[in-house]
Amino acid sequence: MSTGTQAVAPGLPQFYQPIEQSTSHAVSPRTVRQVNTSIGRIPEIPGNSLKTLNQRFLVGKVAVVALIFALAVAGVFYGVLVLRSSTTTTTVETTTTTTTATTTTTTTTSTTSTTTDTTTSTTSTTTTTTRTTTTTSVTTATSTTSTSTTSTTSTSTTSTTSTSTTSTTTQTTITFAPVGIYALNIPTCATWNDTGLTMAGNSNGTLGSDLGSLSAPVSIFVDNNNNLFVADRDNARVLKFVPNATIGIIVAGNGTIGNGSNQLSSPKGVAIDQYGDIIVADSSNYRIQKFVNGSTIGITLAENSTINPLGQMRDLHIDVNNNIYVTDSDNNQVGKFIPFSSIGVVVAGGGPAGPGLNQLSSPFGNFIDPNGTLYVADQLNFRVMKYDPGSLNGTIVAGNGTTGSTAYLLAQPIAVIVDNNGYIYVADYSNGRVMKWTTNYAAGGVCIIGCTGTTGVAATQLRGPRDLKFDRYGNIYITDQANHRIQKFMIQIPPLGCSSESSTLNHSSLVHGFF
Repeated sequence: MSTGTQAVAPGLPQFYQPIEQSTSHAVSPRTVRQVNTSIGRIPEIPGNSLKTLNQRFLVGKVAVVALIFALAVAGVFYGVLVLRSSTTTTTVETTTTTTTATTTTTTTTSTTSTTTDTTTSTTSTTTTTTRTTTTTSVTTATSTTSTSTTSTTSTSTTSTTSTSTTSTTTQTTITFAPVGIYALNIPTCATWNDTGLTMAGNSNGTLGSDLGSLSAPVSIFVDNNNNLFVADRDNARVLKFVPNATIGIIVAGNGTIGNGSNQLSSPKGVAIDQYGDIIVADSSNYRIQKFVNGSTIGITLAENSTINPLGQMRDLHIDVNNNIYVTDSDNNQVGKFIPFSSIGVVVAGGGPAGPGLNQLSSPFGNFIDPNGTLYVADQLNFRVMKYDPGSLNGTIVAGNGTTGSTAYLLAQPIAVIVDNNGYIYVADYSNGRVMKWTTNYAAGGVCIIGCTGTTGVAATQLRGPRDLKFDRYGNIYITDQANHRIQKFMIQIPPLGCSSESSTLNHSSLVHGFF
């Protein structure tokens, strides 16, 4: 804050200026000395006039100072008010605005002396003082001395307040958790190591209920950070295993079978939605439960009712729009539940079991690709069906409706996933293997994991593969259900890549998609 220059009233000394000798008046030296002596002596100046003048001058000066101080305080207070009223908390954008408020105040102080009449018998002196001009005359008469002083003070006060104002535009940033893993850049020539690594459960195939063991695990989910979620069916819980951990954390259910909000009964499907919440197919309770991220108390999203029949759920999947797809083997169908709706819509099958292209027979696994294409493991029809968006008539893309163990046949296909090339990977439960079908369906499938021809507990064997998922690098995780463990099989890519693809493909080039 800056203050303008203050005009000071004429100083008192000009009232005491001695009379100088003048050649224009015939005044004797003695008279001059007498007059000078008389003027120079303070007691001979009228006391009341001087006192009144001093008081008024001091009062005016104090008033000016007080006004300047008040203006300064007001300017600061105004600046604080502007600052407080203009500040908005924001998360994204910030704008700084400088506001200048100028206040100009003019203060006029008038001081007028009293008029004193003095009668002198011999000598009359009239003194008129206006600023710095003095006129002296001697006469035999009544002397009247009139002094008028006007003091004008102009004060210009400029108050500049710098106000930091943040914009009111607020953008809410939501960091989406992965909704499903889809390996986008798996080379067509990729293979997988035939020796599995145990990621959860006991490698020797024994079951248990401690946090390092599993009992008949069913569905699995691998998130973007390679955290592994396991629907531990017979232990009535969902466990989370962080990378390299052998001990799980309970994130849903409490380990005891029940229908309470913190309990599960035969959980057979698990997925993570776009907000990091855990969605569970609570199969024997005939309901879909949501566990908000960090909570072990479930919220029922859908349940069995007259208008919404919901039988034994075998699997569930979530698409990019947060729609939930549930495989209902009791009703031979796949139901779709849109967000905030507890009523499902049939998108595949429905009605009695059968081999028709619009029918299913005890379906288990399902999968949704980014385009909304639905794939269903049609278990007792020994095939995998593909449904274009909006269509209830499917196309056979793996198996042929007959059980068997050749390259063209499946025995209880129970889970399915699809890569970026449209290649289909099927958990062939009774054959204890994983089969891969290219887009050339007629050529049959190729065994990629568990290809020994026998089931067992060895690291190269599977016994009842129940589910399979990619991680972000293209490795395959498999629920080895009858061995009560989760196995990981590492992807293998030729050093020079595939002959028809870039030679720079490697593990680090494999990225993930969410759905």
